[in-house]
Amino acid sequence: MSSNVFAQNNFLGKPGYMTIPTADWRDGHELGFSYAFIPGEYSDDTFSPGAQEADVDVYSVRVALTSFMEVNFGVFYRSEIADEIGVGDRQLDFRFRLLKESEYLPTIVLGWTPPGSRSPVISHDYLVATKNIKSSIGKFQLSLGYGSPYVLVRGGDDNNFWKSLSFEEKENFGNNHYLTGVYGGVSYEPLSFLGASIEYNTSTINAGVYAKLWDEHIMLQAYTFEGKEIAFNVNLQFSLNFLPRSLRRYEKK
Repeated sequence: MSSNVFAQNNFLGKPGYMTIPTADWRDGHELGFSYAFIPGEYSDDTFSPGAQEADVDVYSVRVALTSFMEVNFGVFYRSEIADEIGVGDRQLDFRFRLLKESEYLPTIVLGWTPPGSRSPVISHDYLVATKNIKSSIGKFQLSLGYGSPYVLVRGGDDNNFWKSLSFEEKENFGNNHYLTGVYGGVSYEPLSFLGASIEYNTSTINAGVYAKLWDEHIMLQAYTFEGKEIAFNVNLQFSLNFLPRSLRRYEKK
């Protein structure tokens, strides 16, 4: 895929469908900003089990630091109960490309959330493979991944960082099944700027449509959780692989 072609992104602004991450990867360094709305009825299923039910605004920024590593930072803001919980949960995670897509092999990506998040249950530790298939009727993309049921958490021992770390089951932090086990999805683009997708995120089955605008720098997406509640997200992304102004001016001559 060329470096100026951007992908469908999920509610965290990372390459993915509606809520799941994929292994989709562009060779050009990217910078992305996103906003997503998650309805309160499904906010618990997605990342915060046991919390008070409330709509969630998700703000995130993503940057590709190298050709094989990306970092993403997100904030989960619940305006209805902001006076009780403040800004909300924060999440920092990394994506590492382990295998580049070829004619027969998929792209494989490892996702990792370092310990220290306010809410360990929103950790996304996963391994996912994605394959793009082009045909005369459009482009198909298939993704299959596995989300770890365990999370690396930091305890109360501030004197020794390594001794404070331990693996805990996600279910210890609430009845959350999001990205815990096998997940997957399929997307279909009949046109380069328009597509649809369906996914299973180990908790819910979701389906939606998306559009890419402004030379694919803007992506708009609307989808449903199990056909019951509507969610949406907006992504702005562009490549950091641009030429100095003097060279761009030379190319136009």
